[in-house]
Amino acid sequence: MIDASSSASKLYAYRWHFEETAELPRVDVVRIGDRPGCGSVRPGLGAYGGRPVAAAASLEPLLECAAALLAEGGGSRSRLHLLGTAGLRLLAADQRDEIFAAVERRLAATPFQITSARLISGAEEGVYGWIGANYGLGRLEIGSALPTVGALDLGGASTQIAFEPHHPPREHGRALELGGMRYLLYTYSYLGLGQDLVREATASPACFNAGYPIPGGYVGTGDYAACRAVIRETLAKPCARGPCSLLGVYQPPPVGDFLASTVYAYTAGFFGLEERLSPAELERAAAPFCARSWQELVDDHSAGDPGPYLARYCFAAAYVVTLLTEGFGLPFETDRVLLPPKGEAAKVSWAKGALLYELAGGGD
Repeated sequence: MIDASSSASKLYAYRWHFEETAELPRVDVVRIGDRPGCGSVRPGLGAYGGRPVAAAASLEPLLECAAALLAEGGGSRSRLHLLGTAGLRLLAADQRDEIFAAVERRLAATPFQITSARLISGAEEGVYGWIGANYGLGRLEIGSALPTVGALDLGGASTQIAFEPHHPPREHGRALELGGMRYLLYTYSYLGLGQDLVREATASPACFNAGYPIPGGYVGTGDYAACRAVIRETLAKPCARGPCSLLGVYQPPPVGDFLASTVYAYTAGFFGLEERLSPAELERAAAPFCARSWQELVDDHSAGDPGPYLARYCFAAAYVVTLLTEGFGLPFETDRVLLPPKGEAAKVSWAKGALLYELAGGGD
């Protein structure tokens, strides 16, 4: 499975089989490890608008890796699917169609028996994330005493939320039948509210450490509270009929625990949070980090090499805290936001959820 996100294309490998006594197939992660060419390639396919041949060629390392894994593992029925998300949704339709046509031709030339490439909707991405989270945590087994968890995903170009509300949602509901069980979810995807796009749109000096050079001739001031205020203003919109979430969009009150993946998990990990992401704990760690000068950080990290992401963590922390609390309505001191098990992101990913949905009858 290739997750063609806004920032990168990432390969996931899974092995599955059906057990006589189980309602759902068993889907296990195939460890890719440090194999050459495996993992992810940058930039994402959305960066290749007007260059479909180059878009397909960018996937070559992943396709070679996938073919090698297939040769090693065998299997009677192999599949290779590429699912495009927000970065491709933002492209003009004709450019997007050209990219998918080129990618489909390249996938068809691989040794896999079944191949496909398509764009998924934000709602699908949210549902797949919910399935991946709950399957990975053992919450979809019939007879399980554990309630399901909601799913939170934050990427570069969009953010998704999906959960089982106490009552049928007035809008943005999605019925799901899986493994002999029926679920009614609330799911919504905010295209354009991924961390990269919001960071670029706000471009506030407060969201960058003091002295950091910002495109346009500005420099960072490193003020966490001011950064959150700018983000809050960016996301604010009147709520016509509540309850509402971001941009005035209807959302029922959040229920139970949530598993927060991708940018949520990366940001929490950078600030030393493990197992659970408390907005209050993240803020207590991020505020003094934002107040440090850029030169201090450069001196402290990797002998003067700050890497490509260090400058983004002040904004990322402020954005995550604002999304969880003032956006999705979780308490500031909550302990209801779970993080993926360390090194086990593939176990609970939306890509795994997409495969499970297809194998269980959602697809061919």
